[in-house]
Amino acid sequence: MRVQIDKRRFGPWAVITGASSGIGKEFARQIAAAGVHVALVARREPLLRAVGAECSQASGVEHRIIPLDLSEPDFLPVLADATRDLDVGLVVSNAGTANPGEFLKLDRRLLQATLRLNTMAHLDITHHFGVKLAERRRGGLILVGAMGAENGIPCIANDGAAKAYVHSLGEALHVGARHVVVSCHRPSTARRPHRPHLHALQAV
Repeated sequence: MRVQIDKRRFGPWAVITGASSGIGKEFARQIAAAGVHVALVARREPLLRAVGAECSQASGVEHRIIPLDLSEPDFLPVLADATRDLDVGLVVSNAGTANPGEFLKLDRRLLQATLRLNTMAHLDITHHFGVKLAERRRGGLILVGAMGAENGIPCIANDGAAKAYVHSLGEALHVGARHVVVSCHRPSTARRPHRPHLHALQAV
């Protein structure tokens, strides 16, 4: 079922990270189907181009491709420049990855890089676009976490801890961010197709 989004409040453009596959790709499809143009961010440019073409062909919206690795510490100026001319009303901060295994057996540099992507990228994106949305006095931020992260997730301790940060940030901003609707999406970790929902944007 097509989700109706207030395009004046949450459009005309949305930025979706991790948009080349999975949950991010489905967010892009649903947002495009609601008539909002999509700026798609991910590392894998060929997949990103395919998603953008699909959104435009299926829904008649514009799309912009932003190939970018959000685990790099200097990604934000590139993203800011690539979206500077867009009137962004909605941001889905979804990019992330998991490195399952016994915590003490995993390489510490890998854990640090994963933590940078799964926490600092969310922080940078939320702050950068949050300021702009607050100045605009309307818009929305969706942060993608993981179900059960607050309780710790065996064999993905580092990743679960990072998602717990995302949950806490989202919950605090849901109350404390004026003029901006902030929602935290918590998909199951089960290996099955998952469809994100945009109902939080309909209830305001």
